[in-house]
Amino acid sequence: MKKFLNLFIAGAAVAGMTGCAQIKKPAAQMRAVPAGVRFDQVGSVTLFPGEPCTWQIMFNFRSAGLTVWLAAPKHETKTLTEAAKNNGRVHISGKWRRGGQSNCSYVEVTSAEVTR
Repeated sequence: MKKFLNLFIAGAAVAGMTGCAQIKKPAAQMRAVPAGVRFDQVGSVTLFPGEPCTWQIMFNFRSAGLTVWLAAPKHETKTLTEAAKNNGRVHISGKWRRGGQSNCSYVEVTSAEVTR
């Protein structure tokens, strides 16, 4: 009986801890935009954590509470990497593109400038 009571208490403790665990919600992704549409916004950039839906995506761009995936050529990648390291704001210009998957929309960067 004592063993049963100990197991019951341990089970209740585990259940209580899992109920308190906070589930990390992913950042809101912009709705699908047709490929070729121009993109021009200012916001912050971070390195993309994880495996993207297409190999070109290397950055997350955040502006107005939304997250946009970015793919950039070498010169812009250098600028974006520095901005990500320094938590800087950047002005991004580019065009919307689509990856192989249906939910894979990203911006192909044509210009990236650090702003203040």
